[in-house]
Amino acid sequence: MQVFSIKKQIILKTPLKEQSSGILNRIYKKRPDLKFKEISSYAKVYPDFVKIIKYNRPIAVLNCKEEGGAGGLSKKDEQDYLEKSINRTKTRISDYILCNDFTHFITFTFDPKNSKVKSEEDRHDLRKMSKLLITWVNTEQVNHFRRHGRKFRYLIVPERHKNGAWHFHAVFQGYKNEIEDFYSSKNKYLTVDEIRSKNKKPKNQRGFLPRYTLGRSEIAPVKDKFRMSSYIKKYITKELINEKYKKRYWASRNLKLPEIIENIVESSTKIPKMYLFSKYDYHKVYIIPKNSEYFNFLDFANKVNLTLKRRKFNIKI
Repeated sequence: MQVFSIKKQIILKTPLKEQSSGILNRIYKKRPDLKFKEISSYAKVYPDFVKIIKYNRPIAVLNCKEEGGAGGLSKKDEQDYLEKSINRTKTRISDYILCNDFTHFITFTFDPKNSKVKSEEDRHDLRKMSKLLITWVNTEQVNHFRRHGRKFRYLIVPERHKNGAWHFHAVFQGYKNEIEDFYSSKNKYLTVDEIRSKNKKPKNQRGFLPRYTLGRSEIAPVKDKFRMSSYIKKYITKELINEKYKKRYWASRNLKLPEIIENIVESSTKIPKMYLFSKYDYHKVYIIPKNSEYFNFLDFANKVNLTLKRRKFNIKI
C-alpha cells in the first residue's frame, strides 16, 4: 500500500524488531537510508482533554518527505493523495479551534460594486479575494494593537458560493474593535427578510463589523468549540484542494496546537468503552477528560508533564 504523505505507515503483524522479510525488506533494498520507528499509539494533548489514537497492531512509521506532491500518480493514487491531503487540512483546522479560545465567528462577503472588489468576475478569483481580505485583516491588526495594546488571533477558511463567487468564514479571539448590532440602520447590507425576522432572533447574538467595507459581514459569539470545529471543517472540500491557488486557510502566527506524545499506551492496553469516541478498521480513538479518574489512573498526567518538561528544557533521552 502506497501512502503519499509526509509520513508513511505500514501495519505490522509482528513487532518491528522481528520483521525479517516482506514489505519492509523491499523498501530497505530500494532506500537503505530510510529509518522506521514502531508506534502503538499516540496522544494529542488539548487544554481540557486528551485524544488517544490506539492501533490494533503496532505500525511502522517512516519519516520522509515526498517531492513533487501528487504529480505523475495514477488516478487511484492521486485520489488517495487528495483524500489524505483533505484530512490533514481538516485535522489542523480542528486542532487550532480546540486548542484556542476563539470568541467570535465571522462571515465575510464581497460586494462587486465596491471599488476594490471591482467586478463580479473578480469575486470568482480566490487569489484576488483572499488578498483583499488578508490586507484588511492585517490593517485591522495594526489598528487593534494601537487601540488595545495587543493583536487578536484568527483562523480564516474560504468557501465557494454555488454561483462560483468566494466568501470567507473566520473565527477571532480577543477581538475588541467596534461591533454594531446587525439590525442597525448602519448596516447597508441588511435585507427586507432579515428585518422581518428580527424579533425571532436572540438579542445581542448577531452583529456586523462597520470597519469592514469590502462587502457584507456578520459576526456572532462562539458558544461551542466542538460544533464550531465540525462546522468550519466542512468547507475544506476537494474543490478547494484542487484550486490552483493552494492556500487552504489563513492562521495568525500565535495560535496554539496540541502536544503530541507517541506510544502513550501499548496496543494491548484496554481503555474503558465509556471513553471510546470512534472505531476504525486499524485503530480506535478515545477522548479522555483531564479531570477524569482514568486519566490519573493510567498515569497520563505524569507522562504528559514529563514530556512537556523535556521539550521545554530540550532534554534528550
